[in-house]
Amino acid sequence: MSDDLKAKTIRGVGWSTVQSWSVQLISFVVYPILARLLGPEAYGLIALAGVFIMMLDIFLDVSFGAAIEQRKDLAPQHINAVFWAFLALGLVLTSGSMLAAPLIAKFFREPALPPVIRWLSLGFLLQMVCGVQASLLRRELRFRALAKRTLYATVSGAVVGITMAISGYGVWALVGQRLTTRVVTVIVLWRLSPWRPQREFSPRHFHEVAGFGFSVMGNRVLSYLNQRLDQLLIGRYLDTVALGLYFNAQRLMTLATGLLIGSYSQVAMPAFAKLQDDLPRLRAAFNKACRFITLVAFPAFMLLAVLAEELIVVVIGDKWRDSAPVLQMLSLAGIILAVQYVNGAAMMAVGRANLRLLVLAAHGLGNTIGFLLAVRHGIVAVAAAYTIRAYLLSPLDTLVNRRLGAVSVRGLMRAIHAQAIAAAVMGASLWYAKHRLFADLDDILRLLTCATLGLIVYTGTALLVDRSLWKDAFDLARHLLPRHRQTRTAETR
Repeated sequence: MSDDLKAKTIRGVGWSTVQSWSVQLISFVVYPILARLLGPEAYGLIALAGVFIMMLDIFLDVSFGAAIEQRKDLAPQHINAVFWAFLALGLVLTSGSMLAAPLIAKFFREPALPPVIRWLSLGFLLQMVCGVQASLLRRELRFRALAKRTLYATVSGAVVGITMAISGYGVWALVGQRLTTRVVTVIVLWRLSPWRPQREFSPRHFHEVAGFGFSVMGNRVLSYLNQRLDQLLIGRYLDTVALGLYFNAQRLMTLATGLLIGSYSQVAMPAFAKLQDDLPRLRAAFNKACRFITLVAFPAFMLLAVLAEELIVVVIGDKWRDSAPVLQMLSLAGIILAVQYVNGAAMMAVGRANLRLLVLAAHGLGNTIGFLLAVRHGIVAVAAAYTIRAYLLSPLDTLVNRRLGAVSVRGLMRAIHAQAIAAAVMGASLWYAKHRLFADLDDILRLLTCATLGLIVYTGTALLVDRSLWKDAFDLARHLLPRHRQTRTAETR
């Protein structure tokens, strides 16, 4: 990796970390407030609408935009073609979603659903006009600008959501929160990006990016089904309260994933794409990415798996306690997902979105079979099916990348073995301490005591297994901190 790319990537990781952590920390403060004010039924209703809305949203979010990030020879005509494709697709999805709202409500047997879907559909009109700006900023590794966008939008949405919840608007507080976030996102991105669309559309240039874009779109559809099919089936075969409890566990899992994985995974694909013609350097970058992500993600997800019940009761209240077993199962899956995120970024970076599509199809098929078998046994069984599938099929991603030359299995094992061993030792120690040593403590004390013990055990074990792990972590921090002041100047040029 050249010095300039390395510096941009490190700065990108730094600002992406700022973005992910600040937003997730805000969400971690806002979410308990809303959860206490609204309860499982409101979240169940918004989750039902979200199953449908988010499926359509992925078409606008990343499909052709990823082609802008990945393509080496990007011309202005490519960018303009992508914008008008976004616009046309957004209009179709907005009108189609509003018309389909009664049918969706009938499928889920929930008469209160149509107006919620119709209002959330307005988000498509907002999202479609800023997708190109976001992709251009990611291509240029301008994650400081993206961090601003996300921070402003999240804070604005939080203020509106909490105000409406306190005022007694119920589920509409969640709708208002999401729409406000979209409005502010559009305003900020158009102010930060100098690019503006031209009144022309080149079919030839669109065709050049469409192949990759459509493959990415298929990837996102399958990824969505992998992540949301469980909610769809729970909403169809169980009830709104059960879905609210399940959605709560997934929401906490999403917060954890954003904090632990999101910052590096956002930078990984555009950074890897710049190394797509130098596979040895790409493999080295892949191993380093996995090394740093798993250093934090493995122990954090293990802590979450063991202490899920205490965390839920302390943060959002006893009425959500039944979400704990679901969160425990999903957290175990989070451990393996830390590596899968980087695998997906590497596959996309070398331009093999078609292979990524096949891999996700295999994961989707596994999820479908597991969820259909599990849904009638309750929400914990559904979460267990998701976790089992994640572990059974996770080697597939690595093996495909190995065939592409983007991954060395031996190098990957060297990069993550110390973290895996330390997390396993920590998990066993925590489980024993929670049930044998600290069982008589109240939830808050047990949570704090066990978390402290877990971090001590993990750090000590990791140091014994691989001392260089912590040297690498300190080196990364040293590169991030001095460059922090330089970022503003570099991005304004």
